[in-house]
Amino acid sequence: MVDMNWDLFRLFFAVVRAGSVNRAARELGMSQPTLSRRLGELERDIGAPLFFRVSSGMTLTQEGEDLRRSAQDMVRSFETFQRDLRHRLGDRSTTVRISATEGLTKHWLLPRVQRLKAQAGDIQLEISSSVHQQDLASVDLDFVIRMGHPGDDQDLIGKRVATVGFGIFAAPSYLARHPAPRSVADLAGHDIISSGGEAPQLRSERSGAMRLLSAFKAAAAARSRLKVMPVATSFAAAAEGLGLAFLAIPFAHAEGLVRVLPHDSSTLDVWLLRRRETDLRKLNRQVRRFLDSEFATSRDWLLGRKAGAP
Repeated sequence: MVDMNWDLFRLFFAVVRAGSVNRAARELGMSQPTLSRRLGELERDIGAPLFFRVSSGMTLTQEGEDLRRSAQDMVRSFETFQRDLRHRLGDRSTTVRISATEGLTKHWLLPRVQRLKAQAGDIQLEISSSVHQQDLASVDLDFVIRMGHPGDDQDLIGKRVATVGFGIFAAPSYLARHPAPRSVADLAGHDIISSGGEAPQLRSERSGAMRLLSAFKAAAAARSRLKVMPVATSFAAAAEGLGLAFLAIPFAHAEGLVRVLPHDSSTLDVWLLRRRETDLRKLNRQVRRFLDSEFATSRDWLLGRKAGAP
């Protein structure tokens, strides 16, 4: 037997269980002549009759009985597999997995979850907040909200959806002890909270907006009293009054920090990325449209041009 068609075995067992071709055809939702023709294909492949046609229905031949005994465990296992697979696929089709950096997750994504759930019905959200921007190619994620240009990854599609403004911040307690700098040159006289996480990404962004970052890095090299990692820890360090920190403007405002040198800023683009296959799920298309719309309405807030909740 060569190139045996598994579907023929499924039809064979349907007839065995039903006891007749007519009843099996009704249960399968196909015509009796079609089912009889498919059974004939199986008998020709095996090279032996499987049924005796009798007035009461069908009786298994010796070859048919041998086939039923030898293959029934395999058929049951496959049917169990089908049920389990449908269940797992059903669960996955309602689950959307999103990864974003900690600041975006806390201050932008989580405040929108209730609105998304109200629009998307039975959606199950899994949000991964990570210091490291996760890679879609190696993790089962539906979307990655990435700060910084994604590079030339051919497996991903997406677009730039927003730009985040960056500035220098401090706690009111720090500014009560140290006069706020009036120019980037004054940074050299302040305690600096430095971190190695954000600068490499910023370096690849808009070169004309890098004056502030360059001055801050120079001040950090000359007088960094505290270095923290990951980058998100800079918010907590600044809130404790430990020095000046280079932070995302909207997130720092949300943490109650005070911006110094408000006329100087740097920027970093935000990208919404996905695999091409993601669009096969209707729910994923709905979530993508939601995220696109929300980024569009919060562009001024992300740039730091608008205070308060986005």
